[in-house]
Amino acid sequence: MTWVTLGVLALTTFLLVWHHARYLSRTPWWLLWLVLMLPGLVVGVWVWFHGEEQAMPAVLVVMPFLLSGVFYFLLVRQGGGVPRLLTETLPAPLTPAEMTHLHQCFPWELYALQRIDQREGVVVCAGRLRGNAATAYQVVAQNIQAQLGQRFWLILAPNADQKPYFALVPRRMPAPRPDGWVIGVTSLGLGLWITRTVTAPYLGIAQPLGWGYGVGVLAILLAREVGQRWGLRSWGGKSGWPWLIPLPCWPGVLGTYSGITEPLPDRRALVDRTWLGVGLALAVTLGLLLWGLGHSPLTPGGFLPHHSYLLWVVSRWVWGDAMTAGMGLHLHPVAWAGVVGLGLLGIQLTPVGRLDGGCLLHALVGRRGAQRWGWVTKALVLLLGWQVQPWLRGWGVLLLFIPTMPPLVLNEVTELDSKRDGLGLLGLGLFLAIILPAPGFLPRVG
Repeated sequence: MTWVTLGVLALTTFLLVWHHARYLSRTPWWLLWLVLMLPGLVVGVWVWFHGEEQAMPAVLVVMPFLLSGVFYFLLVRQGGGVPRLLTETLPAPLTPAEMTHLHQCFPWELYALQRIDQREGVVVCAGRLRGNAATAYQVVAQNIQAQLGQRFWLILAPNADQKPYFALVPRRMPAPRPDGWVIGVTSLGLGLWITRTVTAPYLGIAQPLGWGYGVGVLAILLAREVGQRWGLRSWGGKSGWPWLIPLPCWPGVLGTYSGITEPLPDRRALVDRTWLGVGLALAVTLGLLLWGLGHSPLTPGGFLPHHSYLLWVVSRWVWGDAMTAGMGLHLHPVAWAGVVGLGLLGIQLTPVGRLDGGCLLHALVGRRGAQRWGWVTKALVLLLGWQVQPWLRGWGVLLLFIPTMPPLVLNEVTELDSKRDGLGLLGLGLFLAIILPAPGFLPRVG
């Protein structure tokens, strides 16, 4: 079992690093992969010489994780934080005639242009915003497209002094791989096999959880992908082929990933894309959870839903006062799928980086604010997992390896409307309701 686990871990880490390295750094992907696999290599060497029965010393468990994180951070920083594919060639600077045309693209009544600078292929247009940000962006984008064609992404963002500026960035996004569907289908089959066969021993269950659990978990993850694609399509965005992230232990999968192939228009699009995915996945999760809990008999010493406030609410709704002291639930496989679905939603709603919660936080407080709060979130999740929620400990460690920089949007200045602002806060509230335990003053079940 150890070698199967290490093999799946190596494959999953390879897929993650290989897919992200093109966007993250100029450091070779294979070097980043070796660094992240350092804890797995140490475990493999120990098992090779001492077998699975002999326990590893604590220092060999903790130190590889710490060294792996430090080396990974240093290698990414050394690589410049700029993708190799985006820095191999620099576009030719704008000609004097094109500079003249560019000046004409900024109407004085919307944006008072003051100066234009060219820095390594990026054209920065500084000035003063005089009109509505959304209107100014739309007009300037149309003018630039008419004068310069489709050569640049037009970005509107605040500088360090919170003054909006325009930037023309060359369109050099890496194209999606034509064989992405192969990775997607392979990861789907691998995830289904793991969820059906590997996860049960981690729960102390003799028999595999089977199709009810495996198909239920994958249905939740696929519902999220379908919802996000609907959201992207409504804003004219595109994404790559989704693939599953297998996890060779409980719960069997960590989520799904499909990179956005082009930036979203503004922060409103972030909320729409995120909430369509989260909302559809939440509906499927609650449906599975309600059905599964209704078919889970009460038993002494069974499962207790105290570790999540939202799970406690659903359990009380299904069973009411029937769960007396000393009684718990013998969960049906479909109920396990619902429980895991809530946990995976909580993971995705963590307000860090490109996760769903990170996108919502970006929409609420801006890109720089989301990056700063991402580090605070990492510390709080790690502290919560260490002190209160043991099931969050592994996720707290993994968060240390996830970049805090949220995804880029073209118009960073336009604020959210009240509806989307409320949806963003609701998403972060849902994250807290999932990861926080039921308060002690509530009626205890079991």
